[in-house]
Amino acid sequence: MVVLLVALMLPSIPASADQDPFNFYIDDEIVAHPGETVQLRIAWQNIVSTARHFSVSLNSTGDNLTVSDIPNDWTRVASGRLGEMLINVTVAPNSNFETQTFSLNFLCQEVENWSLTHDVDVLISKWSNIMFGSNDGSEFYVLQDVRTGFAINVSNQADYDDTVKLKFNTQTNWEYGFDDDLNNDGELVIDLQSGDYEFINFYIQTPPILDGGPLAGTGPQFSLEAISNLDRRVSSWNFSLRMETYHNMTIDVVEDNLTIEPGDNERLEVVVRNNGNTATYLDAGLLYGDSREDRFEIDNWTVAIFNAFEFQPLEPNESRSIEIGFNAPNINLGSVNLELDIMPQSFPQRATSVEISSSIDWQKNGSLSKIGDSCTEVEWNQTCQQFIQIENTGNFFQNYQLEIRDSSGMYFEITQETIGLSRGQNSIEIPLNITPIENAEAFTAGSAELVLRLTDGTLVDSLDISSKTAPRVFWIWEDSTTSVSNGRLEMAITMRNDGNTADGLVVRMTSSYFTEMSFIPPNNAIVEDGSKNIRSFEIVNIDKGANFTFRAWAKIPDNQNSADDFYINITAHSRLADDKPFKFTANTSFDAATSNNDNQEGIVDSIGDIVSMIFTVIWAWKWIAIATIASGLMINKSIRDRRARLADMELMNSQQNVEQKPDDWMAEFATKKQPAPEIAQSPQIPSEVFTGMFQAVGGGQKPVAEPVDSRLVGAASTVLDHHDTVATKSKLDDLVENLAAGNVSTPHKANVALPDDIIPVTERTVPKSQADVSVPTMLDLDDLDL
Repeated sequence: MVVLLVALMLPSIPASADQDPFNFYIDDEIVAHPGETVQLRIAWQNIVSTARHFSVSLNSTGDNLTVSDIPNDWTRVASGRLGEMLINVTVAPNSNFETQTFSLNFLCQEVENWSLTHDVDVLISKWSNIMFGSNDGSEFYVLQDVRTGFAINVSNQADYDDTVKLKFNTQTNWEYGFDDDLNNDGELVIDLQSGDYEFINFYIQTPPILDGGPLAGTGPQFSLEAISNLDRRVSSWNFSLRMETYHNMTIDVVEDNLTIEPGDNERLEVVVRNNGNTATYLDAGLLYGDSREDRFEIDNWTVAIFNAFEFQPLEPNESRSIEIGFNAPNINLGSVNLELDIMPQSFPQRATSVEISSSIDWQKNGSLSKIGDSCTEVEWNQTCQQFIQIENTGNFFQNYQLEIRDSSGMYFEITQETIGLSRGQNSIEIPLNITPIENAEAFTAGSAELVLRLTDGTLVDSLDISSKTAPRVFWIWEDSTTSVSNGRLEMAITMRNDGNTADGLVVRMTSSYFTEMSFIPPNNAIVEDGSKNIRSFEIVNIDKGANFTFRAWAKIPDNQNSADDFYINITAHSRLADDKPFKFTANTSFDAATSNNDNQEGIVDSIGDIVSMIFTVIWAWKWIAIATIASGLMINKSIRDRRARLADMELMNSQQNVEQKPDDWMAEFATKKQPAPEIAQSPQIPSEVFTGMFQAVGGGQKPVAEPVDSRLVGAASTVLDHHDTVATKSKLDDLVENLAAGNVSTPHKANVALPDDIIPVTERTVPKSQADVSVPTMLDLDDLDL
């Protein structure tokens, strides 16, 4: 690499052939003194794609010059390679001070017609001796952003007068120069007589310390060179500058005015930086008036510095975020202003400060909410209270006022008193009275907007309130008549709807005795299809103030053993409120039925009734009795079969000690014979006698009752299903009303105090692992024999 750089710096000598095989780099002039030997550097480069050989020879030389150490052989150079050689040039001791020339000739072995001739001038010069008045390696400590002046003497120690050119050689970009450099070319030329000297004045401008640099103890190096005009010899003086320590602190970032809630505390961030060139300790304080502290209490404000870390140094250009804490008083208005002062420790002359402040931000806000929803419907003659709650969502005590606007359909009233709440506080339950308008129709919708305002009229929240007038169920028995005709109790009833909306009725009839009875409903009534005797009907869409009439009859009992009163009960309930029935009752009396049978016949009839009842019960339970008997027989048979099987197995597995003979096997049948069962004799009775006894006890043959009409059974099922549905809906409505009213069971308040990691200690709460019960892989099917 050194060879390449030197070769590139030397002059390139072109060749005379069409394709130059080499580039040579040789000085055109060298300086030597009488009796001195100097070296001439010859560098080359093969610029073709194949290896080449060259030779060098001396063409001519001056009278007082001797050129030696020229190689006699060819020098091989690979393609693209660089190389160099040194030859010696010696000047005769008695040579004059003049310029002489010698010539070198170069040939290429591979290119016969190529040659190169190069002339070198040798300046035979007088001896120069320029010296500086200071030794190399001097160091000067300088301050930042200062123009520093220097002076050094340059002397001519040679025997001849000389002209010296002075210049700087350095890599820095600092500003520098000679005081006497009038043309500002960075050079200074002086004449020095033999043995004379002269002071050279120059300056160097140091830069300001920015972002921590240049660091303390560092700086550039300079070389002041003196070039002799006699023999081009260069004398130099090398020195360096070192920056003095510079302590400095700057405030890079500070937040704007800090807004804080009343009674709260927040922190304001400030970023400081060591803008000096050495590690420095931070000294931070607060300035208020003539005092400098790290904590102040001003008008109930508390201000303090946090995270300054004053015992930890900051490296050059290192930043640190410190915090200024503000603790505001619990008032709604106020502010505090002071200064943050920072400086390098022990350098108050480099202190810098910035104004910091904080002010209380009074947030005025609030919210409205309903507690439950208990006033979806309001009875026509009642006032419902929907409870409202106010929450102070601001950050300080606040007075509120409630206002109702845009109300329609109903009357809405709420307190007009001013309500004061602390920060985050909820008000007590505030009743909002909702009253229907007099004589309003049912389901008339009412709405209003409840507005929450501050005392200065600022609206902060609103809440929409809606309700409706509940239907009023009010039916009047306007007229009723009862009479007895042809063994029937008859009545006519007129009912009027005095409610506040169109309504309908569901009317039912019952009696104190089981007998025939029926309604004669109005033409527009809804009755069960195909029913002969109407026990209930429904009528709908009876307008407000309208009436309707219906009739009913019931057959008076005539087969009772004793006289009694006979009642008919008419029950009706509105379609809008089936849980509020109202009744009408009509009654009459009847006499006991006359008896023509004698006592004997009565006794016989009584016995016959008893036997008939017993027979009816037995007949009704016949299938159960048959199933029970069959099950008992099957179980009995399985038990007997199992016993026989076990006996056979025992007989087969037993070891017989007595040896049996082959011809004795027939005798075993005699030993195992069982006694034959004797057949029991049943008592005999003639069939005529049995028939007579049965009829005497059970009575004569009675006709079979006709089956009940299927349409009547279906109607009865429909009525019962309707009653079950109504009852279920009523229970669900009660449950929903309780939930809406807030009547919900809640856990006991002490439950929250139970620990989460409780360990059960009683046998009742400690689970017990059950023993594994082995299940047979194969069931004995013989055990299931029947």
